[in-house]
Amino acid sequence: SFYLAINKIKMKKYFQFSETISGTTYFLRMLFAILLSVPGLIVFISFVANYLTSSGLVDMSDPSFDQTAFQESIQENPEEFMDTMLSSMTSNWIIALAICFVPAIWFNLASSYKRISALFFENRKNIFAILVGFELISNATGLGVLPILSSLSTPFSILSLIISLFLIFKNSEIDKDDHEG
Repeated sequence: SFYLAINKIKMKKYFQFSETISGTTYFLRMLFAILLSVPGLIVFISFVANYLTSSGLVDMSDPSFDQTAFQESIQENPEEFMDTMLSSMTSNWIIALAICFVPAIWFNLASSYKRISALFFENRKNIFAILVGFELISNATGLGVLPILSSLSTPFSILSLIISLFLIFKNSEIDKDDHEG
């Protein structure tokens, strides 16, 4: 119990929106955020597998599964396939996905805030808000949520990559040993 309380206090700093981090630490945190996303990916794959087996599209007891026929049935009407799959998503699946992905998203946002604080301390809140807004628009465009901006998907992706590389490689005025986040 005491050991868990101490570890909770130590881990808390990684999820707080305070302090600063170096570019190397930022890069390592982005890699760790990918690892934090693995449980969410497992839950999502479980949902898709559950949908495919419960809807009868995939029969686990039949070893003669015809994948090409399955692919053709999806390609004939992909909108119907996605609509029926999304309509089968219950609140339990949504809660499970949220529980799995929220820590990774929070950790990613906290890491970005800490790195922006190291580079732009005076304007960190405004720059962080602009970055989050840009990333939301970029991701929504890439996923097809904002079809009106679909022609900007590639430029948004390139700009997002440039921003990430800037955050990793730009030297801050803070000494490497003085970062506390």
